[in-house]
Amino acid sequence: MSAHPDKLPAIAGVKGQVQKRGVERRRAMVDAAIELFGQQGYAGTGVAAIAARAGVTPSAVIHHFGSKENLLRAVLDEFDARAAARVSGHLDGGRDGLIAALLADAEYTAAHAGLATLHIVLQAEHLAAAESEVRERFLARSRALRTACARVLGEEAATELAAFLEGAVTLWLLDPERVDLRALYERYLSRL
Repeated sequence: MSAHPDKLPAIAGVKGQVQKRGVERRRAMVDAAIELFGQQGYAGTGVAAIAARAGVTPSAVIHHFGSKENLLRAVLDEFDARAAARVSGHLDGGRDGLIAALLADAEYTAAHAGLATLHIVLQAEHLAAAESEVRERFLARSRALRTACARVLGEEAATELAAFLEGAVTLWLLDPERVDLRALYERYLSRL
């Protein structure tokens, strides 16, 4: 017996809904991991805690990512995608474009402290690991930032700027009540 043609769209609709729910669950797991890795570090966060925060079972996390390490890769991919989206288009605008990108990044960072904490914690956790994929990703990201800034500022100023950015975010995370991240960026960039 053949299926009725008018039934196919309903089946496709259900499949699309299931796929959409899967994407939403995956997003919730990545967001939970971002938050928990930022608060407790990668080493201090278990799959069960991530699952609980995302409202799923630990087996669902493993189903979607295969392992905690793969979830970390997804978190880093998301982190990189968000960072690239924030600065794309600004870095080709010379000094003014670079300043605009950095000030926009300061505002975004101030509104998303969990991502900033995640960056600092993951970088620190993997700093001494010579053969770490995470360390290599942070190193590549740092070099890419310095290279992009060097096109506008020169090599030495770009290295100094990268050091300032790392330190400024850490200082702000330590004392957000007394350190205004955007104002700190503005003061520094005005002297650049």
